[in-house]
This record gives sequence, structure tokens and C-alpha cells, in this order.
Amino acid sequence: MMVKSKDKGKRWERDAVMELNKRFPATWKRIPGSGAFGTILNVDDLRGDLVGRYYFLPFKIRGEAKTGYGGATQLAMKREWFEKIREEAESSFPKELPMLVCKYSGSRDRIKHFIALDFEAFNTLLEAFEELHQENIRLREKWETYVHGGHT
Repeated sequence: MMVKSKDKGKRWERDAVMELNKRFPATWKRIPGSGAFGTILNVDDLRGDLVGRYYFLPFKIRGEAKTGYGGATQLAMKREWFEKIREEAESSFPKELPMLVCKYSGSRDRIKHFIALDFEAFNTLLEAFEELHQENIRLREKWETYVHGGHT
């Protein structure tokens, strides 16, 4: 039974990477050994199940993949999952954003997969978006000044 469950988890990790890479190819990769080696050896790049690096964010995202904890219509969320991935993300240098990548086991509906963040991670993500937004405003103002300053 345990082998079947492990295979299911590994399959979800691979599928999650494919799903996450659809819009931004080559952004996500699966960590072999489900991160156990990284924790034992204290190697940041080997922790967690998944890692993603978006070129426009100032941090990596460390993910823990979860499936099969409830079935096709629900998924039990354990606090220990959030605590584990947060600890792994915070022990990295530089710090990373922790998240859970979840799948309803056996779901055939439109909503099969979802991402879960704790409040701190969600706020960190929003702060990064705000920084990008403010930078965009500054660049637009510079452009407007340049164009209307007679440099057309």
C-alpha cells in the first residue's frame, strides 16, 4: 500500500511540474527524492518536492506536492505541511516563498489542482507584485518625460 501511495505522490510531483510550466516553460523542476536528501544533507537545492524560479520575482518558490488526502471532492490540509515547507524555504539563502501544490485525488471536474499559501507567503507575493507595479509606474513616468521633453 505504501509503495502505491509513494508512486501516486511522485506522479503528482511530475504532473504538477508539467502544469506549472505550461505558461512559463522551464520555470519549475521536481526535486529528486522528494527533498529528503536535502534535509538530511542540509543542501538547499534538494529540499521540498518542487522549486520554481520566475524571472520577474526576486525569490524562488519552494513547493510541497500533496494529493490523495480526501478524494475527488475534498483535501485535508495539515498545518505540519505548511510548517515543513516554510522551514525549508526560510532555511534557504536567500529565503524562498513556501507553497503547497495540491490535487484532488481522482477528480474529473474542472478544478483538480490548486495552490495553497499561508498568509505570510501570500503577503510576500503581493509585496513583490506591488514593487513591480511601482517600478512600472516609475518607468512610464520616465518615458513620458522623455517623449514629451522633445526627444521623439
